[in-house]
Amino acid sequence: MPDQHHLLSFEELYLQLQRKIANEWHKRLDPLISGSQSFILKFLEKKGPQKVSAIAEFLDITPGAVTSLADKLMACGYVDRKRDTTDRRVVYLEITDQGREMLARYKAELKRTVEEFFVGLSEEDLDHLIRIYQQVLRNIEQRREENI
Repeated sequence: MPDQHHLLSFEELYLQLQRKIANEWHKRLDPLISGSQSFILKFLEKKGPQKVSAIAEFLDITPGAVTSLADKLMACGYVDRKRDTTDRRVVYLEITDQGREMLARYKAELKRTVEEFFVGLSEEDLDHLIRIYQQVLRNIEQRREENI
């Protein structure tokens, strides 16, 4: 475990970096679609039509939050609601061709943004970051499971 001085230095640097990345992220990507909306489009593109409850579970948000995001995506023409042919009470969300086009634009801008943020890092540096981020994610998941 790092000593308190190292952790304090890291904390200050992390908060500064997080703020700057968040500002750039919002400036570059939010004019297209929000991050939450992009997660829904990515999920629908990968999994096909899905119930709101499945999307909510995957994103770890409420079904009401998914419905609100889906309404915005529908207003833009990026998703459609489809009723099940055998049980009309069941509703699926489905990505549209227009949604796929927006998602492709979003992914391209995301790729450009990440490349600009991490330009100058060696593959070894990136490997270290990947390993570190994976460990931090494991730590977060472990804490989440302990609190359930």
